[in-house]
Amino acid sequence: MNPSHILLFTIHYFGIGLLVPVLSLVFLSHGGTLATISLCVGIFAVMVVLLELPSGILADMIGRKRIYLISCCFMLANYLILLISRSFFLLAAACAVQGIGRAFSSGSIESLEIENYIETNGVENLKKINSTMAVTESAGLALGSIAGGLLGFADPTYTLLIIIAAALQILLFMLTIFTVREKKPNVSHQPPSARLKEHLAQLVNSLTQSKPIVSIILMSSVTGLLICAVEIYWQPSLKLILPDNMDWLLGVITCLGFIGTSFGNKVAEWCSLTKQKHLFILRILFACSIMLLGLSHNVWMFMAIFVLIYILLGAGTLAENTLFHTAIPNGQRASMMSVLSLSLRAGGLGTSLLGSLIVAGISLSAVWVVVPFIAVIIVAIVGKFAIK
Repeated sequence: MNPSHILLFTIHYFGIGLLVPVLSLVFLSHGGTLATISLCVGIFAVMVVLLELPSGILADMIGRKRIYLISCCFMLANYLILLISRSFFLLAAACAVQGIGRAFSSGSIESLEIENYIETNGVENLKKINSTMAVTESAGLALGSIAGGLLGFADPTYTLLIIIAAALQILLFMLTIFTVREKKPNVSHQPPSARLKEHLAQLVNSLTQSKPIVSIILMSSVTGLLICAVEIYWQPSLKLILPDNMDWLLGVITCLGFIGTSFGNKVAEWCSLTKQKHLFILRILFACSIMLLGLSHNVWMFMAIFVLIYILLGAGTLAENTLFHTAIPNGQRASMMSVLSLSLRAGGLGTSLLGSLIVAGISLSAVWVVVPFIAVIIVAIVGKFAIK
């Protein structure tokens, strides 16, 4: 992977990680209230879901670099609106624009990087580029989270944090222009509507005719189901057993999770855990480790299992990405990555709905049993479908 591209990906994820530890606090200081924060997040999520697939199709049809540059512009606009926001309406506008930017960035530059690698090295060593990209992502998010926490502590208005996030988008725009190369799409004399119709037909054909692609997309929804349970409920669960003077561990544990993901990716690469059976086994172990998290009544055991969860997540993700990118054709890569992302988000939405019912009807601890149990059943069904 080109060093300039590693820098680009690291800055991209560093910028995302900057706001992760203080996002709710940023919203509260720029026009939001406790009652409207969830609405703002919902606006962001709706925009991503609505534009995820259309942006992927556009990336395949008019160029991945161009779509990523558009995403940088939307993300810059988001931070500029957020900077001046002092009302819910401006905050909602910022969240909507951010959702557009995130949808346009999803899978665009990654698919281009993978295709360039395949053209040079073939599909045999896809695990290497997938591992490198995953480690770069985790490193960027971890460093960004640490920096965001420190910047938020230094400036409770979060103005400096937002300005730096905006400046990073300008830097990403320039880096993309000068370091990313993309071949021009094949010239077609068909009208855009005919090209779109043909592309959609090919996409549907791949989704209906390829068992590997369908099984991986279904497995992605399982991942979304499980990781959303961890992201939503690990902090409330840990707070039940965490002494009052140890809240600082929350940031440490978050960072360790990102490191665990990188380590899991590298372990999967070193051990060549990239076959279909490896993916199913790793996802079952992933679900079982989440079940163990709910049974932890000791802070240090909780931390150890939390890191194990992200190690297994990283290992399984490498297997998933390697199988996925081996199976899909270049002309559909960005679109298919959008479908995969939608599947992940659909699983997360399932946990959001199911988790609220479980917590309200039974208890918080029941989430750690019911959600992984459902996930294991789905993995077993998909595995049976995939190997027929």
